Amino acid sequence: MDNIDHAKRVLEDNTKVLYGIFGIISGSGYFPPLPFLNEFFLAGSDPCDQDGRMGRWRRFALTLSEYDVVKAWWIENNPNTIESQLGCDCWNDWVQEILER
Repeated sequence: MDNIDHAKRVLEDNTKVLYGIFGIISGSGYFPPLPFLNEFFLAGSDPCDQDGRMGRWRRFALTLSEYDVVKAWWIENNPNTIESQLGCDCWNDWVQEILER
């Protein structure tokens, strides 16, 4: 499986998991920048899924061109979404910002 398909599957599955962070992100109107999204993918699991309902995934990182495809797919499925750093420096801060909105 290539990284694009793997990313789409992880994000799609995560939106369906109770307490999956991308379930919350899908309604936020925001999408993380590449470095933040890669932090999530490189973790191999969602720390918000404390019950492990989704399980782990193969750790990976997207290139810029792969990210552009995944972002376009996400925005197509979540209209009015924009990529934003939200003034944050890392994935954990970005997620906290999303949760506080």
